[in-house]
Amino acid sequence: MFSRIASETRLDVSRLHRLSRRMEWVTSVGIVLIVGGIALTAAIPSWCRNLLLARLGETGARLPLGASDQLMAGLIVALPVGVMIWGLVHVRALFREFADGMVFTSNAAHHLQRFGVSVLAQGVLGPLSATLLALALSFGNPPGERYLVLTLSINDYFAIIVGGVLVAVAAALREAARLADENASFI
Repeated sequence: MFSRIASETRLDVSRLHRLSRRMEWVTSVGIVLIVGGIALTAAIPSWCRNLLLARLGETGARLPLGASDQLMAGLIVALPVGVMIWGLVHVRALFREFADGMVFTSNAAHHLQRFGVSVLAQGVLGPLSATLLALALSFGNPPGERYLVLTLSINDYFAIIVGGVLVAVAAALREAARLADENASFI
């Protein structure tokens, strides 16, 4: 009976190891693609226009889009993308920890917390960056033709909730790791 439970536990650890290695790889590829995609979006006018349409809807189609506007859009989008990359670097490190068998550690909790903060921040940075895009790109328009856009979506709300859950789980994981270390010192 005990050997069956032990083999099932090893199987679960093996699954976690394989999943974590794959997710570490997927996260690494994603980081590279996101950085490359944002650089191309700032450089290619039609991609930048698509970004504006996605972020601002029909208002994005009416905004001017010269070379300096593309650069401005790239700089504004760089903040939420930078926070996203920071979070992905931490979640990649979390997957590496899991793959190495270090699941219930304070270091794993640290990476999970940082990822949770980045997800939570996306819920705030999404609407903020859309507002900044509209303001910055319409600033050169004559009075009465400048745009102030406030976009709120269910995705922004969801990011705040999921980010909060991840931060709370990380706090619980950190406390569990502390208790495990404390208990190990008694033996």
